[in-house]
Amino acid sequence: MQDRPFDLILFGATGFTGQLVAEVLAAKQAEEHFRLAIAGRNTTKLEALRMQLGDPQIGIIVADTGDRATLLNMAKQGIILINTAGPFNWYGQAVVQACVEAGTHYLDITGEPAFVHKIFQTYHHLAIEKGICVVNCCGFDSIPADVGAWLTARALPRESPKRLQAFVRTNATFSGGTWTTAIHAIYQRTVHKEAKHSSGSRHPDTPRLPLKVHFHPGLKRWAIPMPVVDPHIVKRSVRMLPQDYGEAVAYGQYYTVGSLWKLIRLIGTISLVFVLVRFESTRNWLFRKFPAGTGPSPEKRKASRFEVRVIGTTDKLLVETVVSGGDPGYDDTAKMLSEAAFSLRDRIASGRLISGVRTPVEALGQDLVDRLIRVGLNIRTSDVQSSGR
Repeated sequence: MQDRPFDLILFGATGFTGQLVAEVLAAKQAEEHFRLAIAGRNTTKLEALRMQLGDPQIGIIVADTGDRATLLNMAKQGIILINTAGPFNWYGQAVVQACVEAGTHYLDITGEPAFVHKIFQTYHHLAIEKGICVVNCCGFDSIPADVGAWLTARALPRESPKRLQAFVRTNATFSGGTWTTAIHAIYQRTVHKEAKHSSGSRHPDTPRLPLKVHFHPGLKRWAIPMPVVDPHIVKRSVRMLPQDYGEAVAYGQYYTVGSLWKLIRLIGTISLVFVLVRFESTRNWLFRKFPAGTGPSPEKRKASRFEVRVIGTTDKLLVETVVSGGDPGYDDTAKMLSEAAFSLRDRIASGRLISGVRTPVEALGQDLVDRLIRVGLNIRTSDVQSSGR
């Protein structure tokens, strides 16, 4: 594999998020010493992006998700392929298949539970046989939650049943691509009932977590359960790493708002979207509201913040981990994805690669945590204290 012309290939590089990732990667070349290629289906756009990045040594690869031969040709040229071309339910599996066939390691930023489940079920054992690592959800979906839950669980006694609850707050907005992905995911969940995940069987001692809207007195905020991919990823990490989490672990995730009025407005909006996606005409209207390729301005992203607070409790103890940063969906997702790729490269070089379809924590562990801290994300775990239960 070392004879391949590129260390990292970024597919979907000319999309809204892809361009941000390309900028981060290009800026890190002198420090990290890697060979980079950008890939997509439009040569003109790729050449314009390379000119924008200011490095004529960056390679260009033309590949299209509708053309299997071009995907396989792309995958064969790199050691690690980074995929930002969504929606992944539509376009992602062909890229993963090409990487598995080519023996190429793979990372993406999907937030789609059905896709994550399908990739795990279809390719986990094949990836092990090939000796490659496939890692989904290497952006805001789902690194903060996965890292936060892992660090929190490790600070508590392994043998104790645990409750892990993640509370998310942010003022960020989304791009057209994220909106398109979300609408498609809601449609799949609502109409086709595609809400599968691979969290495994439940240990009999696992605590029960009531996933319901509630007011959290400690945070002084209203919390609403989040039907996102993060719980699927965290629960898989729990199942695959019992030496870190223990075997009886419950996980729940909530989005928080500061007032009852904001909560009512949020629930109303979500309920309306769940109705509108059922019908083709209103679903297409929703797609047109935020066209793919558009996104928040640099000024808006600069003003955006996020916090994921994971509170872990046993019957007697409490620990919490806070993962926080700037714009979650784009600027910091670009950092997270890039550092995940560098962490994976480090593990390959040091002979510590874990093959198969893995979660971010399972594949990258402390290497990723250390790198994220170095690029400016705030990650801190409190001392163990009495839970007062």
